[in-house]
Parts: sequence; C-alpha cells; structure tokens
Amino acid sequence: MDYVLFVKGSGPHTIEYGHAADQPVKEVVVSRKCAEAVLRGAQVFVPGVLACSAHIEIGDTVAVSVAVEQPGSENKWSVGITRGTVLQGSPTDPYYHERSGLYIGQGITKLSRTGLFRASEGVAVEMTNRVFDLPSLHSLLEGDIFLQNLPSIITAHALDPQQGERILDMCAAPGGKTTAIAILMRDKGEVIATDRSHNKVLDIKKLVTEMDLHCITAFKLDALKAICKSNESIEFPPGHGNEETFSQTFDHSDICKSPDGNVEATTISHSDLTSEETGDNGGKYLSKADIRKNIRRLRNGGGRNHSIGGRVEKSKGFSPSSFDRVLLDAPCSALGLRPRLFSGEESIESLRKHGKYQRKMFDQAVQLVRPGGVIVYSTCTINPGENEALVRYALDTYKFLSLAPQNPRIGGPGLVGRCELFDGEVVEEWLRPGEEELVQRFDPSSLLDTMGFFIAKFSVGQKDL
Repeated sequence: MDYVLFVKGSGPHTIEYGHAADQPVKEVVVSRKCAEAVLRGAQVFVPGVLACSAHIEIGDTVAVSVAVEQPGSENKWSVGITRGTVLQGSPTDPYYHERSGLYIGQGITKLSRTGLFRASEGVAVEMTNRVFDLPSLHSLLEGDIFLQNLPSIITAHALDPQQGERILDMCAAPGGKTTAIAILMRDKGEVIATDRSHNKVLDIKKLVTEMDLHCITAFKLDALKAICKSNESIEFPPGHGNEETFSQTFDHSDICKSPDGNVEATTISHSDLTSEETGDNGGKYLSKADIRKNIRRLRNGGGRNHSIGGRVEKSKGFSPSSFDRVLLDAPCSALGLRPRLFSGEESIESLRKHGKYQRKMFDQAVQLVRPGGVIVYSTCTINPGENEALVRYALDTYKFLSLAPQNPRIGGPGLVGRCELFDGEVVEEWLRPGEEELVQRFDPSSLLDTMGFFIAKFSVGQKDL
C-alpha cells in the first residue's frame, strides 16, 4: 500500500491552563462529537460550540472542555447545557463539576462570543495545545489526500475490485471506502454508492468531485430495499415527458438494471402514487392541477428545508445478481470508534437489535451479487454479535457462501465459540475452529493501536435460491 501515509499522534499530555483564583480561565464547552473530532486532530468548528465564558473576544486563549451526555429523567441521556449558555468559570458554576476532568486542550478563539453563536459555519477555536496531539489536515491538499483509518483502507483492499467490474457499496457514506475502491480500479468500471440519507449522499458526491473520480454514481437508497422488483414504479425524471400523462415508459439511471447493465423499462401511473404523494386525504377529490403540482414536487425534491442543499437521485434498487462485488460496511453499535467518549445508550438488547438489522442487509447483499462474485462485510464495532455471529449466520443460511482469504492481512483472528445470554435463553454462535484466521478483527488494545474493526470476505458459489 505504497499510496498510504501513516500519521501518528502522541498523548495524553498534561496541559497547564493558567488558572488563578482571582482570574478564572476563559472556557469554551463543545459537544461530544466535536470533542471526538478534536481528539483526532480537528479544530473546533462553530456548530460544535455549546457554551462559553462571558466577554470572549477574538484572539483570547481559552480552555476547551466537552459536555458528555448524562443520565436524566425517564432513563434518557442529555448534555444538560443549552446552546449559548454563559459559563461562570468557578466552582459556583452549576456546570463546573460536570466537566471536571473533561478538558481536551487549549486554543485561540477566531470569533467573539457573539460571533460564536451567530455564525453558521467556520473555525471557532484554533487548537494550540491538545491532550492528544495530532496534526489538523483541514483544507490541506484537498482532492489529493483523504483521512481514513487503517482498517477502512484494508477493507477496500479485501474487496479486491478489478478494472471493468460493477461494484456496489451499500452503506457508502461518507465515501472514503467508495473512493478507495475507485482508485484501486484506476477509475475504470462502475461503482454504485448508496445511502438512505439525502445529505450523506451529497457528502459522497462532494468527495467524489474533490477526488476527481468519474466511475462513481451515488444514489439515495435504503439498504433494506436494495432489490428492485421488475414492476416497481418510480418518479418522472427531470424534464422528461408530459406531466399530464399518467402512464409512461422511459429510461433513467435510477431504475433497475439487468446483470448486463442494460436499463429495464418501467412505468408509472396515477394509481402507483401513494396517498402522501398525491395529497389523497381520505378519498377526497384531487384535481388535475393538484396532481401536476405533486408530480412536480416529486421531480424537484422536498425543497430547501429537506436538506442542506443540492439534489440527489433516488434509486428503486437493483436487479438480483447484477454486481460483481458488494461491500456492506454495515451500520453498527460503533463500539470500536476511537475516541469514543460516550456509549451509555447501548444495552444487551440494543446490541442484539443491531445484529438483526445487519442480517437483513446482508440478505440483500447476497441477492445482489452474482455467482462467482465477492461480498465483504465490515463493521467498526468489537461486539461479536455483530461480527462473528453474522459470519455464522451467513455460512449456515447460504451454503453457497464460503470464507475467503484476505490480502493484506493485518488484523488478528476472529473469536471462536459461542455466548449464552439471559441464563442460556439465547445462544449466540460465533466462528468454528479453522475459520478464525479467515477474518480480520482489529482490537484497540493490540500493538497495532487501531480502532476496533471487523472484516469478513465471502466467495459466492452457484446460488440455489
């Protein structure tokens, strides 16, 4: 991987904040997600600021701390700080003890207190002294470099995409693995990137543009609905046909494609529109003008309040066995992320729900890949119920799947055995002897010092669906 540059950090460091009894240190409190980014080398950006001391001006030296979620009423977690709160900077401050020990560094303010809460974007605090020291890569060589964790890079290599192939990245945001796949293919072939979030698809498209890659197409699509039905109806493409015609056949890039890449014809009729799309309210009369207006809304999207701006194409899914390789980097409990300052909302039951959700997405991936193809499954969690248990499910459910060797192999072996939950009422089967060396488990406590991560690669034999 001669194109990979490793950036190492250091810490934890002790920071002197210069506190004096008669002159409390000026402070800025940031959200937990902002703090996690700062600990990875980012600056403090305006949306992450929750509260600060009074009379902060541009150029002030401030101590930066983090507001971590605390248990509240009705077993709910919250930070307990309203954005814009004024900090007193002394033990009499009601938030003083909550953030004790949660300081993450020191920096110079780029905006006054008024600007911090009026601006919508931009750097709020430029970090000069950090508990964990990592260089900020903000605005550095944009389009030429992309910051990514080592296991994520390994995942793209494990997929082993080849030039000219058709690849699907099912849960692609923010697009790091998608672009890595395209680079490994030398931008020759077709990479389809999907995500169910409108704004996340916009993020993918932005990154693709920055990286100047041309083989990637991004769609909005729920991974649980990735299989297209042959009679599926879709909305009119922009600028196509007569809005008053309620039945029409056309070609468009977001409809089903056959295994050879040809577009399948599809129709839409007034009866295909849902009650929400047509404005139907309990069988009330719907005029042609209302129908035309609703069809225009379908074509033009939900408007400015729907997203941060920009249009994305929606997909109704893809034909079975229409991809050479599929990457499923599944949504998970994210217990492997580093730094991870909060995971209080996870429970045994919520972890089990993650596993059930991932199995449904994997079922979709199996149908989408062709015989002789490859599926790579990955997560950023250390929970065996979302990793080894998924592998066991896959191998036991689909006899035509087999674990395949991965290259490069940097992570450790998987977990062999089983786990009994709720006094034996639930048994979670993991890997069997001999399978552990065919997966990669990245342990944060290992000498590699990476995030927690898991990768499994499956070869797809002749399907007997």
